[in-house]
Amino acid sequence: MIEYQKNNVLIVVPRYVRYQPKAYYEFPLGLAYISACVKREGYSVDVLNLNNYQESSLELIQQRFAQKNYSYVLSGGLSAHYKQLQQIVKDVRSVSQTAAIIIGGGVASSTPELMCHTLNSDYLVIGEGEITIVDLLNTLSTSQDVSTVHGIAYLENGLFIKTPPRERIKDLDSLPFPDFDGFDFETYLESQQSNDSLYNYIHDSPRFYPIISSRGCPYNCTFCYHPLGRYYRSRSVENFLEEIEYAVTKYKINNFAIFDELLSLNRDRLLRICEGLKKYAPAVKWMCQLRVDCVDEELLSIMKDSGCFLISYGFESASDTVLKSMNKYITKTQIENALVITRNARICIQAYFIFGDIDETYSTACETLDFWRRYKDYHITLGYVRPYPGSDLWQHQINIGKLKTFEQQLEFLDLCIESPPNLTAMTSAEWYTLQKDVQRELLLNDHKGEALGSYLEDNGVYTITFRCMHCNSVQVYKHFKQRILGVFKIVCRECNQAMNMSPMIFKHVKDDYIRNQEAYSTILLGEVPVVVTPCMNEAEFEAMRDLLLRGVNIIAYMDKSIKKAGKQYQDLLVYQTNSFNIKERFLNHYFVIPLTRYANIIFEELLESGVPKKAICRLDEVMV
Repeated sequence: MIEYQKNNVLIVVPRYVRYQPKAYYEFPLGLAYISACVKREGYSVDVLNLNNYQESSLELIQQRFAQKNYSYVLSGGLSAHYKQLQQIVKDVRSVSQTAAIIIGGGVASSTPELMCHTLNSDYLVIGEGEITIVDLLNTLSTSQDVSTVHGIAYLENGLFIKTPPRERIKDLDSLPFPDFDGFDFETYLESQQSNDSLYNYIHDSPRFYPIISSRGCPYNCTFCYHPLGRYYRSRSVENFLEEIEYAVTKYKINNFAIFDELLSLNRDRLLRICEGLKKYAPAVKWMCQLRVDCVDEELLSIMKDSGCFLISYGFESASDTVLKSMNKYITKTQIENALVITRNARICIQAYFIFGDIDETYSTACETLDFWRRYKDYHITLGYVRPYPGSDLWQHQINIGKLKTFEQQLEFLDLCIESPPNLTAMTSAEWYTLQKDVQRELLLNDHKGEALGSYLEDNGVYTITFRCMHCNSVQVYKHFKQRILGVFKIVCRECNQAMNMSPMIFKHVKDDYIRNQEAYSTILLGEVPVVVTPCMNEAEFEAMRDLLLRGVNIIAYMDKSIKKAGKQYQDLLVYQTNSFNIKERFLNHYFVIPLTRYANIIFEELLESGVPKKAICRLDEVMV
C-alpha cells in the first residue's frame, strides 16, 4: 500500500557528473542543511541521491512514488546544474501531478525569472533556504497565501512573482548540523579513493567530511557569484568544533574539507580554529580555501601543526592589470609570495589561473603563461573565465545588450558550461591562439614523479609506488583506483607537493599501450583514413593535432551532439556519432579519441558499434 501523508517530503540530489553514474562528486552540503531544518519542523523526509544509482532519474523517481505519495519534492544546485534540475522536474511531473516541486541554490538565486520559465518548478527559493523552505512548506500545508512567504519566486498565470527578500541568517549557530542520514552518506565515505580529488590524497582510505564555518564573502570578484551573499557571517568557534567532534565520533572521519568561501577574514578566529582542531581532532587532516593576502609564515606554520595539508588559492591571473580589473585586490607579488611560503610550510597548493577577463589581452595572458612556466612544478590549474549568472560579468553582458531574451541567456549559460566565451577585446584569432597555447603548455609539462611499480589488489584497485620529484622520498599508495589511462596528477604525502605521473606505473595497462602504439604508428604513416571523435574545443584539439597527429590522414569528425552534426570542424564535415554512421560510412577506418575525460565511454561505444580494438587510437594512451 502506498503511504500517504500531507507532510511527506522527497529531496532529490542531482546527478552531478553526467554520463558517469556513481562517479565521485562534491557533496551537496546545502541540501543536507535543508533536510535538517525540514526534519526539525516535523516533516517526514526521504532522500533520493541520484549519484549512487545507475538507473535513470525517471526510473528511480517512479520507484519512490510507488512506495510513498510525496506532497513536496525539493532539489537544488548551481547554474551549471540547470539541465539536471530541469530533467528532475520533468520526471517528477510525469509521475505526480500533485507534488509541489521546489528548487533552491545558486541556480534559483542568481536568475530567478529565467529559471522560473526554464525549470518549470512550482517555486524557487532565493538566497539562504533553511528558514524560507520551512515557511513555504508550512504555508502550503495550511493552504495559506504563498505571497506572504519572503524569499521565493513563482509564476502565477504566466506572470513572474518575486516576493520581498528574506533577511540573512545572522545567527548561524541557530541552525542544526547538516543531516546526512538519508543521503547514503556512509556509501559516499566508503567509496572515496585517494585520487578522487586533489585533496583526497592524504589517506589510502579517505573519509572526507564537508563542513563550513562561515557564510558569505565581502569581496566582489567580477566573475564570482555568492549565493549566500556578500554579508560575511561566521559560526562560533565552539559550535564549529562541536560539529567536528560529532563528525569524528559518528562517521569516523579522518579528513575535513572546510568549504568556506573565505576562512581567513578574521585571523584570530582562524587561530582559534587551529587550536581547537589540534585539541579535539589531532589525528584528522584538513584543507581549506584562503586568499594570498591573508597568509604569512607564522600562520601557515600553525595551520600545518594543526593538521592542514592543503590550501586552495584563487590566483586567477599573474597580470596586475587583470587582477585589478577582476576586483581581486591582490597582486602578482603576493601570489608569488604565497606560492613560496606555502611550499616551505610543506602544505599542498591547489590553485587556479583563469584567462578571459574583459581587460585581458594576449599580452596579459602571456604574462600569466610565463609565470606558470616558471612555476610549472606547482601544477597550477589553467582554465578560463566563465561568467555564470549573478556575476558582474554576466550583468555586463546584459548591460551591453547581448542577453536580452531568455533564449540568449540560456545559450550564453550553455556556452559558459561547455566552452569558454571570449569576453575580451582580443580578436577571434588571438583568442583561438591563446587557447592553443594554454593546451600546449599543459601537454608539454613533463614534470613527473618516477614510477617504481604497482600491483592489483583483490577489489580491483591498486597499490602503487613512486619517487617524489620534489623531496626524493618513496611513496606508497594503497587502494588507488585508476580513473583514466592518461597522465594523471599525484601528490607526495611527505612534502605535500604535486607532480604528474605516467600511467605506465600500472603494469596491467602495458598490453593496452602496446596495442594503442601499434594503432598510433599506423595512423602516423598517413596511409589510412582516420575519423576523430568527439569534437572537443577546437583550439585545444589543434594543439593536440600539432603535437601528436602530424601527418595523420583525418577525413572526418564525429560527435554525439546534434548541434555539432552537419557543421564544419577543422575544415571538415561533422557526422553524428551513431551505429549507422560508423557501420555504413567508417567501419573500415581508424578512429582517434582525443584527450577527454570521457575517453573510456567513447572507447566502449566504438567497440559496441563494431570497431575493432586495433583500429582505435586513444591519445591519452599516447601521452605517457
